[in-house]
Amino acid sequence: MSKPTAASFFIESPSLGNSSELYQVLLHGIDSYHQLGNRLIQLAEHAHAFRHFDRVREYGQALSRVPIKAYQTIGIYFLAVAVNCNGKGDQDEARRLFELAIDTAPDTYKVKATLSLGALSYNKRDFDSSFYFYRKGLKSKKLSAAGLHAIRALSVLKAIEGSHTQAIKDLESILPVIKYAPAHIYFDILNSYAVELGEVGRKEEAKNIMRVVLASPFVFAYPEWRETAADLKAVNRSSVVIGAVPDTPHNVLFMPVEHERRQSSAVWSPAHVLDFQKWKAKMRKGKEGPSKQGHKIVTEKDMLVRLMEIFTNDETTDEQRHKIWEAAEKILTEPQPTGPENPA
Repeated sequence: MSKPTAASFFIESPSLGNSSELYQVLLHGIDSYHQLGNRLIQLAEHAHAFRHFDRVREYGQALSRVPIKAYQTIGIYFLAVAVNCNGKGDQDEARRLFELAIDTAPDTYKVKATLSLGALSYNKRDFDSSFYFYRKGLKSKKLSAAGLHAIRALSVLKAIEGSHTQAIKDLESILPVIKYAPAHIYFDILNSYAVELGEVGRKEEAKNIMRVVLASPFVFAYPEWRETAADLKAVNRSSVVIGAVPDTPHNVLFMPVEHERRQSSAVWSPAHVLDFQKWKAKMRKGKEGPSKQGHKIVTEKDMLVRLMEIFTNDETTDEQRHKIWEAAEKILTEPQPTGPENPA
């Protein structure tokens, strides 16, 4: 696909032709429809993670016009996500689109759509159907980010039934591997874990976890996390929002969590979250990097510590964190010198 052909692809679409930002980002370095589709999927997943549903809709519409069926059906999934709007949109239309995605989309997005149906059922308080969809999704992708999301959602449903101890066990069983999940799923699972710890009286542990969660660059898009932190200071709470499952940001900064093995259990479970001041002090120890022309070379460790300082500083606003994160994402979405990829 030549660049003039790519340009025609957008110009012919009334809904996309006026989006100069989308046009400029997508056409840079695009040589094939596969590259175009993969770029759109990446952008849609990032927008979903930050709950920018207008952008999710825009990218979904663009995907639905790519002349390759796999991308078109993935576009249907993202259009459903945008219509659902985290449970605040047209639920019936979202259900129709998610069901269509289950029938036609690649396997990864069939699972995502299945879990999204679980979220729709949860919003309607149809907990039996919600259990069904989450268990079905978990069976298909147990070790994936979608599977981790399903386990978290099932733990919330168990908590609603009053089984807080079981919910904690389920969440603790996946804590050793959540660091491999996309960042927003990682923090969402920690939020759910903090909720359940609060319910069984382990409030200090829960508060420590929420300090990690509230330092996340996603916090502006997830008001329920602030609600959890606020409620831990007051009364107990067992309601957590169950959202649809994205699979995205891969190059992210994960907040470290210290895990300890409980003597009475075969699974790993954290008793305390690492103290950030001690962690940063530890990171600063050791040999200084080599000097060049009287200036210290900035190492990866230095950069990590500085980023931690920025995101955990009380004086850093959510807007500033968001701008830093968007700048990083813009760099990460720049085309790399690789060949065409297959659809996700």
